[in-house]
Amino acid sequence: MNHLNFTRSPSNYSVQHSFNLVFKKIETVFFSFLCVIFLITSRLNSDFSKNLSFVFADISLPIVKFAAFPFNTAINLLTDFRELVDAKEDNKILKEDIAKLRSFYIKSLNVHQENKELRNVLNFVTAKSSSFKVARIIGRSHQIFNQTVFIDAGKNRGIKEGNIVTGDHGVIGRIAEVGENKSRLILLTDASSRIPIITSKSRVRGIAAGNNSSLMEVLYLPKNHVVEVGDRVFTSGDGDTLPPGLLIGVVQKVDQGEVSVAMIEDVTNANIVTILDY
Repeated sequence: MNHLNFTRSPSNYSVQHSFNLVFKKIETVFFSFLCVIFLITSRLNSDFSKNLSFVFADISLPIVKFAAFPFNTAINLLTDFRELVDAKEDNKILKEDIAKLRSFYIKSLNVHQENKELRNVLNFVTAKSSSFKVARIIGRSHQIFNQTVFIDAGKNRGIKEGNIVTGDHGVIGRIAEVGENKSRLILLTDASSRIPIITSKSRVRGIAAGNNSSLMEVLYLPKNHVVEVGDRVFTSGDGDTLPPGLLIGVVQKVDQGEVSVAMIEDVTNANIVTILDY
């Protein structure tokens, strides 16, 4: 049987080792020589060094882009996969919400039909209808003794004194003075403002009075009332001077039976208002 011989002869090893040493020396000398040339030329001619750097940049950038392509592709695939997983989860949640909304819609139709039938049976008297107009705020006045807002609608739009004015979420104030093409309204926080209200949870009635501060006071509350911080405050409709159920604000503070209410609307950032003719 023939045996394979994996040993290397000493003569072959010495020749290869010598060749490697010579090649490394030549390589070192060559690159050292190039470095010296580049240093000299950069001192003598700055344009040459700039052009050379541009050449290296032109050569290296495509190589870097090519080398980074697989990594960028992998990152994009992982990102797309994560977004797909999130979209699938969001789609599941949306389907559940749609199912709930359909259920609520069916229930509301049933309640509406039942309410309609009861009105017919009881000959229910409908509430007084109200029309509305939309206007833009054109000025504000926050003085010591009054807090007013001016809108770009007046007699030309059928605006009347006493009309209630609302913003995006609730009541802002009432029309106090009407001009030909503009009107002045007083805010709920104005000292001359008085609005009959009712609280949401405790169902306590009173009068929301402004005092030229950021909070309104609730007057004429019954003794031992149970109004709490966070209760929403709505118009009660008492006196039939304004529609009931309009949101005014939220109870901000209850101190020894005294209740303070913050407006639900941020008048400083409001631009469009609605005027109700009730």
